[in-house]
Amino acid sequence: MANKRNLKKELNFITSELYSECLFIKFYEKDIDSEKADALLNKIVNTQKDFASRINHTDGKDNPKLVKKYYDSLIADLDKTIGEIIDEIEQLRNTSK
Repeated sequence: MANKRNLKKELNFITSELYSECLFIKFYEKDIDSEKADALLNKIVNTQKDFASRINHTDGKDNPKLVKKYYDSLIADLDKTIGEIIDEIEQLRNTSK
């Protein structure tokens, strides 16, 4: 990531795509557990809020090495969380078949 703005744009894009996918599954696929879908939608929104907040509040603003380490850790956490959400979407989709 080149800067905070690009990181925020990427976060918003990814979470909006996941949210749209989950809504589509909830409303257009048969035999979906609505409570699980709603919980997953809430998780996506909370993930977006949490990571947006973390992007804005950097640890060690005066030390470039700490800032780089902070953002590397943040991106790794984001990738892990997004992967978990994708797995949950697939599980939700597979339970309807």
